[in-house]
Amino acid sequence: IYSREAPGVVQVTTTSKVEGQADPFFGFEVPDETQRALGSGFVIDKAGYIVTNFHVIEDADTVEVSFSNNDSMKAKIVGKDPSTDIALLKVEASSRALRPLPLGNSAAIRVGDDVLAIGNPFGLERSATRGIVSAVQRPLRAPSGFTIDHVIQTDAALNRGNSGGPLMNAQGQVIGVNSAIETGGAG
Repeated sequence: IYSREAPGVVQVTTTSKVEGQADPFFGFEVPDETQRALGSGFVIDKAGYIVTNFHVIEDADTVEVSFSNNDSMKAKIVGKDPSTDIALLKVEASSRALRPLPLGNSAAIRVGDDVLAIGNPFGLERSATRGIVSAVQRPLRAPSGFTIDHVIQTDAALNRGNSGGPLMNAQGQVIGVNSAIETGGAG
């Protein structure tokens, strides 16, 4: 599955400008700063549409995607929904260069099903982690504060940078978008 589908997974790099402000203690101006953030995404069609998470592109001034052949290009944000943590990007690329991933039926998955998460954790190029569906119908708080229902929980290892990448079933079909890592809990 990885060798067939990884070329459809992209690295998403965003830049945003953080305005400087006066330091009240020392009284001098802190200069503007450019911040970069990394995430993942995946191609869904030959027209150049790419799915990622809203929180990956939320404050972006510019968005760039990098493909498996190391080609990078600017992407335009064409849709975003903070309440479901989903965003849609568009690149102007030759259809022959785009490798859309097949979409599956997330309603058909069951606890215990094998899954594969592909992404770019820590800015590293396309890695895969394997796991199972640990639970379905989990609630998750979106960046907007709304609750996303029917979330798939997996034990496949996810790290910073995996956000926006595909969660795939054993047939190599996308059944979800990797979005959050639960690291805490009452102990």
